[in-house]
Amino acid sequence: PRQRVALASAQRTEFEFCEHVNNMLAMPSSSLDHSPPTVMVFGCGIEATSRATFEIMAQNGVRTVVVAHEGAWVTSLVPLGIVNKVVTVPGLWDAAQTEELANCVMQKLEDAEVGHVDAVYNLYYHYLLLAARVAEKLGCITNPVDAIETCIVKSKARMALKAAGLESWCTFSFRTMGELENVASLVKYPAVLKPSEFAGSFGVVKVTSAHEAVVHFLKLKAESWCASDQFEFILEEYIDGPEFGVEVIMQDGKILFCSIMDAAKQNDSIYFQGTGRSFPSSQPMSIQETTVLHCIAAVKALGLTTGVLDIDVRYSDSLGPRIIEVNPRMGGGSIEIIHELAHGISLTQIGLKTFLGLDVSEDLASMLEGSHSECLEAGWVMSPHSGEVQNMSLFAQSLKLAFAGHPNIKSITPLANDGKIVVGYTGGLPTCLIQVITSGSSKSLALQHLRLVLQTAEQNLASLVRVPGTVAAPHQTCSMSFRSWRSISPRPRPCHAAQRGAKAHTITCGRFRVSRIESAN
Repeated sequence: PRQRVALASAQRTEFEFCEHVNNMLAMPSSSLDHSPPTVMVFGCGIEATSRATFEIMAQNGVRTVVVAHEGAWVTSLVPLGIVNKVVTVPGLWDAAQTEELANCVMQKLEDAEVGHVDAVYNLYYHYLLLAARVAEKLGCITNPVDAIETCIVKSKARMALKAAGLESWCTFSFRTMGELENVASLVKYPAVLKPSEFAGSFGVVKVTSAHEAVVHFLKLKAESWCASDQFEFILEEYIDGPEFGVEVIMQDGKILFCSIMDAAKQNDSIYFQGTGRSFPSSQPMSIQETTVLHCIAAVKALGLTTGVLDIDVRYSDSLGPRIIEVNPRMGGGSIEIIHELAHGISLTQIGLKTFLGLDVSEDLASMLEGSHSECLEAGWVMSPHSGEVQNMSLFAQSLKLAFAGHPNIKSITPLANDGKIVVGYTGGLPTCLIQVITSGSSKSLALQHLRLVLQTAEQNLASLVRVPGTVAAPHQTCSMSFRSWRSISPRPRPCHAAQRGAKAHTITCGRFRVSRIESAN
């Protein structure tokens, strides 16, 4: 794996490298025990980032059955032979993930003559609880339903972690204005107001006073998705400190692997949209180790046992590590590619194997050992204003062509299709339009390559997001031509001192791996 990744990094373009990543996801035929398994997937995500997952499963002989809402894009993969069946459930997207809905899904599976199911594999937050309920009914390997529900409902997660002696910060749950007024004076400000459920910073805002908490609560209650007085919110102390993304691999209740990387968030807004990922972490090794141990203790306290788990955590100088959320699924976005580049492993493949009951020790034994030759940076092109996406395919193609042949541009991935209504910086939580992953021999060089791509894209965003009330540009007349990377250079921006001239190394710490930065000097 080291040689293959090194060759891909040194000799292949970003487009060839994406094909290389997909090939590395392939499961050996022997691991399937000579009979193609039937794997049920709940939901389908967005086509731009999820289609490859279904293609990989098909290439490896997996018979995929997708449970989705009516009109889901994944139905287009059935005639192509990529997906075996799509079982649609009316109202699935908006329905509560109750036992009754799970019984409804079971009936739909019987009506569709799906037959025996070997595993239920879920990559998407929206159906986590439903997938676990159905998996239990089918007798498939899954995390316990109670553990999934505890993770999804953040107030329950906070109580479980507190009971295990892991959390001790100020956090309150409430449902009505009267309850908010009772707890608002008890919280230390700044504070965070958030829905007790949902992921991806949806509905999460930073408030600096009890008055602001009330104002933003009223704004949220005006939205249909949380208008009911039964919908729960959380008001908790803001944790000021570095944020990390931690991925944990579990099988049969045992921790097999753990990785940690920096997770950047907006620092000039009341919202918490992610702005980047950075591997290896630039934080001191002592902080990384403490944070990793805390996350391992947390997933065990929450009752999780299986699969790839994604944890968002912040480190406070006064409180130590504090869990933001634990997602009982693999992290999305750049997580898969970064782990392939950094460790030579596929989280998608390993996660699927754990739910099929296949041993993943060989996969982990083959991961890259020793120091990493490159630092990795991931970032997103954000929507500059609210509006409707137009000509994304042309825009992304032009951006890729501008950086064709650049050895440090690992991937450029569109995240929004034409017609999608997006939110700009002034309209709320900004929408991510394009994901970019770059590499470099140091953190500063990897950041420089990332900024080069982001700046090039941002200079042409006016043609990508149509402002409401304006006329859409016809696709055939829309012309985009970005200058080649060979003829442009990024505008200099300050780089954190800890990141300049740094190289990446890893150490083994017990049964998990954490990374550190050491000065090139």
